[in-house]
Amino acid sequence: MPDSKTVTIAIDELVARRSSAGLTDKVSRLIDQFAENAEVYTSEQADTVDQVIARLIADVTPEGRMAIAERVAGDPKAPPRVVEQLAEDDWIDVAAPVLARSPRLSEETLLRVIDSKGQSHLLAISRRRAIPPAVADTLALRGNRAVVRALARNAGAQLSNETRSLLDQRQRARFEELRKTPRKAVEYPAELSREDGGGTVRCRLIDISKTGAKLMLATMERPSGPLLLSFASAAVKRSCEPVWQDGRNIGVRFL
Repeated sequence: MPDSKTVTIAIDELVARRSSAGLTDKVSRLIDQFAENAEVYTSEQADTVDQVIARLIADVTPEGRMAIAERVAGDPKAPPRVVEQLAEDDWIDVAAPVLARSPRLSEETLLRVIDSKGQSHLLAISRRRAIPPAVADTLALRGNRAVVRALARNAGAQLSNETRSLLDQRQRARFEELRKTPRKAVEYPAELSREDGGGTVRCRLIDISKTGAKLMLATMERPSGPLLLSFASAAVKRSCEPVWQDGRNIGVRFL
């Protein structure tokens, strides 16, 4: 079993020689070392190696991180901190293999990614072999249609009965709104705010009819209650209420 001093010296040598040239190979060797010694490392040694690899990965090119992500995605002995860092990478080509396949990702990490990243990251999570209820329900509520379709096809997604019912209601509401009145496609900046003086969300008007409108929100908000839709360059305001939401797309009914 390697002692703490041996592990520290080996790591210090790699860090001291770190440069952009060959860094991916150095990180790969450290990952191999971690897997080979996973059974004999103390928790302190394992945490030290994990932290160092995560530090080094920050300097690896996107192409190098993609190669590392593919390497560790299915490995149950991969360094956990490294796996989390790759899962939260802004480059979806880096994050996707880990989000879709890694058994090292905790429910907490998956929920954090859902809350902070875009729909491509959510779609990757929706393809995991097993998705626990809290993660599946949050994906269904925050994801767009592609994410929801992937969840529906995934036998390992454990959606609660309440969420399944909510998705059915959302789908029926969308079809009902489309059926009632013809819509006119537009592209217009707007704002959505609570009538009681709550926060304002910037959005873009996508289409509109006599009875309602479809909007794309600038951020992943979930507006609720009586709302006020106002247009950036026109003195027009309409009271409305949300009837469905699909990721950042939201349908409102005029009051």
